[in-house]
Formats: sequence, structure tokens, C-alpha cells
Amino acid sequence: MSYTKEKSLKSRILAIALAAALAVTGAFSFAGFTGADEAQAAVKSVKMNRVSSRSIVFQDQELRGLWVGFCDFYALGLSNKSEKTFTKNAKKLMKNAKKNGCNVIFFHVRAFDDASWKSKKFPASKYLTSRASRSKSAYKTYSYDPLEIMIREAHAKGLELHAWMNPYRITQSTYLDPARLSSRNRVLKAIKELQEYDIDGIHFDDYFYHGKRYVKSSKRSKRYKVRISAKKKRQNVNKLIKAAYKQTHKQYGVAFGVSPQGNYENDMNDGADVKTWLRSSGYIDYLIPQIYWSDKWGSRGKVKMYTKRLKQFMGMKRAPGVKMYIGLALYRTGIRAYDDKGWKKSSYNMKNQVKKLRAKGADGYSLFSAPDLTKKHAKAELKHLRQYLGL
Repeated sequence: MSYTKEKSLKSRILAIALAAALAVTGAFSFAGFTGADEAQAAVKSVKMNRVSSRSIVFQDQELRGLWVGFCDFYALGLSNKSEKTFTKNAKKLMKNAKKNGCNVIFFHVRAFDDASWKSKKFPASKYLTSRASRSKSAYKTYSYDPLEIMIREAHAKGLELHAWMNPYRITQSTYLDPARLSSRNRVLKAIKELQEYDIDGIHFDDYFYHGKRYVKSSKRSKRYKVRISAKKKRQNVNKLIKAAYKQTHKQYGVAFGVSPQGNYENDMNDGADVKTWLRSSGYIDYLIPQIYWSDKWGSRGKVKMYTKRLKQFMGMKRAPGVKMYIGLALYRTGIRAYDDKGWKKSSYNMKNQVKKLRAKGADGYSLFSAPDLTKKHAKAELKHLRQYLGL
């Protein structure tokens, strides 16, 4: 039995039992309320309770995320593996995440208009299997369902799993056109498929409009450059963000959030209207700006860039219930960089950055990326972070 079917069966059994219990107590005794109605109401109640009781985003618990990107699949032992080996390495990943205090996994399910699940509409990810083909669905390609396994192993360790999507990207230089209804509908189809799984959220990355890269419609093969204002870009993207929020909340309210660049000005120029998303209800449940700098940024190491960007984002007006998490650059720790000397000069960057974001009132953080949990360059940083977290 597949994980999704098993989940559905358990929900139905629980719903029937709950409906029966409520009927005995007279909770559904008013005229015209049938047994079928009782079961349907019970199913909805069970789903809502499941999410609200586990979801970190909808509670006050600190989020400590970990991004698991398509570019990491090979290093994590998830690419071109048998089901047994994939499962073994997924377990190892979840164990390392838990060890370092993480409670949420952002798993890359859609990187290039593809699918890391057994989709009937989208092709398999070539980063998970060499059998991937744009002319064949993931359902007909995968011999097992990667997403089912990741969900199962995450939940077994008490971790949430959010489905991470790049909404528009087709290749590194070509994107769906955000201005077109067909583009929005294509992304919403993917979200609808993903909601058949026991995921805890839908998560968008920062690939919206990017510089002079080409865009195209799903119904149009000719590529063309975007020549519109930043304001128009934001208006186009906002249509998808609002629709995605509505779709993710439609069934039983899984969380929806976006992780934009840590540069606010670039965000607004590229169509990521973080100002509107934060201050207006109905767009996002959370934002995770990628503040990937130290406090010794620049060629002379004098600019407190992390603190500067943190202060900027934390100072923005937020609608009630909208959470702010901070994306942290674990991948840069311990590495010498001419433009950001702080990463090599100290092994306390992660600890100090988490300490500062807490002091500013942020609701949590997420680390990029998963393979760095076991890399030598990040060993000291993670040790000091674990000590600070009391692990």
C-alpha cells in the first residue's frame, strides 16, 4: 500500500469512528444531517486538527529549517539509487537534521518544471533519476515515490516536510511567463497534486523575474525577453502568490511561504513584492529572506551586512499572523571569500546570527544547505550553534 493511500485509509477509519462517537453524543442530531455528512465533517475536522497540532508555522514554536535542494541530491545519496538505498540515505539525512536542531525540511520537489514525486502531469527530475524525460511523466518514470519516502522518514523523526518549488523556472535561462494565466495554472496544478501527500507546507524559492533572462508560455515555444517595469512584474507575480496561498489553504490549511533574496531592492525589482506580501493578509504565512552575509562583509571586512539586512527586514510592517524567518548561509562557513571575510575569521557566525535574529524578534531560521551538515568547513560552526541551542 502506498504512503498516500495508507494515510487516506487511516483518515477515513478515524473519521468514521469520530462521526460515530459524535452521533452517539448527539452532536450531529439535528434534522437533515446524514451519516455521509457526518463522515465528511469528521474528515475535515481530522485534517484541520492534524495540521494545527503539528504545524510549527501556525504555532509559536521556533522554526529551524534545512533546505534540501536539487543540487544536493547527488551528494546526499538520493540520485539514481534503489528504493532501499534512497530510504537508507533519507533516514541518515533526517538523523543529521535532527541532531543539529532542525525541525523542518524544505525538500526540492519542483526545480525545473519537473517533479520529485510520482506526478502524472510533470516529468521526473533528472537530478533524481537518469531515466527522466520531458516526454514521459514522473509517474511512469520512477519505480518508487521519492516524496513519499522523504515525508515518511521526516515525520518518523518528528520533522515537518514542506514541498519546495521554483514556480517559473524551466532551465537556468528560461522561465514560464508570470504574466500569463497558463503559467499560473501550471504551477497551481503542481500544488494540487502535492496536496494529495501528507506535506506540511508549500514553499517558493526566489526565482521570479531575473534580469534579462528569457520567458515563455507553456503554450508558446518561442522565447522572448521581458521588457516591463518593476511594478508590472510585481503585479504579475502577486497574482500567482495570492492564488497559491488560496490553494494551499483550500483543503486543510498547509502553510505557504516564500524565500526571497536577502537584498530587498533586488526583490522589488525582480517582481518579489515582499512589502505587500508581509503587510497584507492573503499572500503568505511566512517569509524567509536569504541573508547570506556575515558582519565583516566587503573587501575590507568593515560592513555589518548581516545585521543591516536583518534590521531592514525585521523593521517591515507585517500583517497579524505572518511569520518572519531568516535564511542563513551554512554553506559559506569556514570558507575564505575576498568579498566577505567574516566567514573565515570566526567559527561563531551561525551562533551569533541566530542570537541576533532572536533578539530582533524573528520566528526562526533555515540553513542552506543540507550537505554542509557533514562538511568539515562547517563542523566548528555547527558545534557552537548546537551548544547555543542547548543540544
